[in-house]
Amino acid sequence: MPPIDNPELALVLAGVPDSLAQTGGDLYAVIINVAVNAWMAGHIHGEDGCIGCDGSRGPAGHDWEARIRIITETQPNITKWFDRDVWTAAVNDTGFTVTRR
Repeated sequence: MPPIDNPELALVLAGVPDSLAQTGGDLYAVIINVAVNAWMAGHIHGEDGCIGCDGSRGPAGHDWEARIRIITETQPNITKWFDRDVWTAAVNDTGFTVTRR
C-alpha cells in the first residue's frame, strides 16, 4: 500500500468520478479502470528497469521520482482526493451515487 498522500494514488482516486461519468455508471468498467491504473502504478514503481516497457511511460521514462513530480505539478491539490466528503461530492456531481441496497 502506498503512503496515503501518494500522488499516483490520488490520481487513481480522482479518476473514479470521471470514469463513472464516461461509462454511464458502469461500476464494473470503473473498477477495471482503477485496477489497471493501480497495477500500472505498481509496475512503474516496482519495475523501473523493465526493458519491455521502454518508450511507454511518457516524458518521465523509467524515472519514478520524475513521474511523481510531473503528477504533483499537474495536480497540485492532490490531498483533496483523500477527503471522503470531497470524493463523494465529485462522484455525486457525475449524476451517480453509490448506495447500499
